[in-house]
Amino acid sequence: MQHDPGSAPDSAPRLLNLFQILATILLWNAGYKGARVVNTLYALELGAGPFDTGLLLAVYGVFPLVLAIHVGKISDRYGVRLPVAAGAVITALGIVLPWFWPVMPMLFVSAAVTGAGFILVQVSMQALVGSLGSGASRTHNLNLYALIVSVSDLVGPIAAGFSIDHFGHVRTFVYLALLTVPSVMVMVFLGHRLPRAATGGPDRGKQRMKDLFRIRELRRMLIASALVMGGLDLFQLYLPIYGHSIGLSASAIGMIMGAFAAAAFVTRALLPALVRRFGEATALRYAMFLAAGTFFLIPLFESTLVLGVVCFFLGLCMGLGQPLTVILTYNYSPAGRHGEGLGLRIAINNSMHVTVPAVFGAAGSLLGLAPVFWASSALLAAGGYAARTRKGA
Repeated sequence: MQHDPGSAPDSAPRLLNLFQILATILLWNAGYKGARVVNTLYALELGAGPFDTGLLLAVYGVFPLVLAIHVGKISDRYGVRLPVAAGAVITALGIVLPWFWPVMPMLFVSAAVTGAGFILVQVSMQALVGSLGSGASRTHNLNLYALIVSVSDLVGPIAAGFSIDHFGHVRTFVYLALLTVPSVMVMVFLGHRLPRAATGGPDRGKQRMKDLFRIRELRRMLIASALVMGGLDLFQLYLPIYGHSIGLSASAIGMIMGAFAAAAFVTRALLPALVRRFGEATALRYAMFLAAGTFFLIPLFESTLVLGVVCFFLGLCMGLGQPLTVILTYNYSPAGRHGEGLGLRIAINNSMHVTVPAVFGAAGSLLGLAPVFWASSALLAAGGYAARTRKGA
């Protein structure tokens, strides 16, 4: 329907469509993912060891652990407009903080602030995109969301790596913050045009989080998702550390991580066909078992090309983990509580983000990097086991 210029001034604004919403995610998420890489590499440049970098990555998960469920409840009840606008601004500010004070403590502050902004946008946007369709349409929409995340996962680390090599770590923080500005402007000034995702379900006073844990398939998916995300976090932390330890440049490390992200994009483009062929749960299980085998290979090679190939294949497998766990968590959540279910998933994931990097960082300091990759392989295999389905479920 065309806009009538003579309509009343208080008529509702035209809502942003799915593709406009996804476009706002692209540069914002690229800046966030690039900042995680430059934070890690700058910490190593300042003399941090595996334990310190593990703690740094864990800090990213502190506020998501605390806030995710509350953000999900807010999006269910009131919509996503305020959380996405606030989260976009907070993320940009968190990214640029080390430029003002380029010392190790500020990297931890930056990680905490950026993580808080990230969770406000992530939970709200997942709930919003999931609410824009049902059945196959929902799978399609959430997969498009995952594809956009894959593109930003590719752009962010590569941009960060080349910027570090050409301009240094400190200036890279500014450039990554500037990368998010267009998306921040859209979320702040056009947030009133986002569709309302709140479902307004009745009897909320009687709803308890423990009720979600009583849903067996949802519970199993939350466990699988946590193990998948634990393995992904360890890859994002330890691939830069491993690359640094064998003398690779920041650009080479960024390209290897970019190969992982590019593969995730490819496999997510194929996700609808894989779901039609195998179903969501079966596709997830196969992908996690294959990822476990590939993860085991990383510390066996030092060539940039070979590591790029290995990580590309790993990305093909791991690329299915995030969208499928989001889709299945949304599908298994009760009506009117999808945002809360997604928030619970992210909160549990972030309990892994907080504990696993610190524990594995200590293990890496004592035992070396190879056992960390092999233990990560075991985590992914456990995630594949948890993703299995049962007859009559």
